Amino acid sequence: MSHTIIVGIDGSDNAECALQWAITHAQKTSAEIRIVSAYTVPGVNMSQADIVYPADFDDAVKKTVEDIAEAAAATVTKAGVPVSTTIVPGDASGVMVEHSKNAALAVVGARGRGGFAGRLLGSVALAMPAHSQCPTLVVPSTWPTRIMPTTPLPIDDPVRTTDDPSAEADGRSRPDFSGEVVAAVDPFETDTPVLRAAAAQAAIYGVPLRLVGVTATHILSPEWMPSEEHLIRMYDEAAKAFTAAAESLKGDFPDLEVRFSIFDAPATEVLVSATYTADLLVIGSRGRGGFVATVLGSTSQGVLSHAVCPVRVVRVNRRQPGRRR
Repeated sequence: MSHTIIVGIDGSDNAECALQWAITHAQKTSAEIRIVSAYTVPGVNMSQADIVYPADFDDAVKKTVEDIAEAAAATVTKAGVPVSTTIVPGDASGVMVEHSKNAALAVVGARGRGGFAGRLLGSVALAMPAHSQCPTLVVPSTWPTRIMPTTPLPIDDPVRTTDDPSAEADGRSRPDFSGEVVAAVDPFETDTPVLRAAAAQAAIYGVPLRLVGVTATHILSPEWMPSEEHLIRMYDEAAKAFTAAAESLKGDFPDLEVRFSIFDAPATEVLVSATYTADLLVIGSRGRGGFVATVLGSTSQGVLSHAVCPVRVVRVNRRQPGRRR
């Protein structure tokens, strides 16, 4: 597989944050960076105004984008990382998707500068996780400051966790995953692409891996709810599956510490809350729907829109589910 990281650049502050994240990752993985910039010339409704562009207008637009890309490449070179640049006319989303075909990772900012020089990112941050041929990492517009929302989401304590129960009695209003890579994993699967990608990421950075699962019994019809006995059994089965998932990683990641937390709450709220403290969140690109999990599908859009830490989206084929116990 290619060891190239493609980074969408449009001159925005958020794109600069994405580039800095990519540089750090490239340094740790001996990867090279390819700067990708796209541009379009704005259209004009000629029925409203008789506007004629200067003959060199296209060249001026391209030159602006080239200057932005060259400045970004200079930053990468200064950091000691091999770099190349690609500047093409066209839709930013389509250009990034095309270049994802021979890349190991795509890194984009959650918000772009808009305007004619590039619509990265905004729309690109949503298009890439759905269509990219490689994993996509989306960097929030406030990263690395991690500015919290006015009212951060409170989340109930997990129903099962490897943490010391006494640690949950310190009055926190939300789980604390500081210094961890968090993987959003179906609590009844023991091996998935998300699990593997998150384990590899945690191993690279030398931090613990946190498996977060959602049982989602809260979405069931009020006409039928599981008994306390059924709930306990389900939570225990989920904990057994996560224990098995942790064991399955030992062969490839013998030194990796794996922890887990299982919640019975809305998936989007749980995962967004996890980004308040986690170093990185890893999610899948497709949702399974049904009883046990809505991660990800529509949930991914909510997470990407409100996350305050970088989110890595792993392409998951619905026809190839992970192993179940």
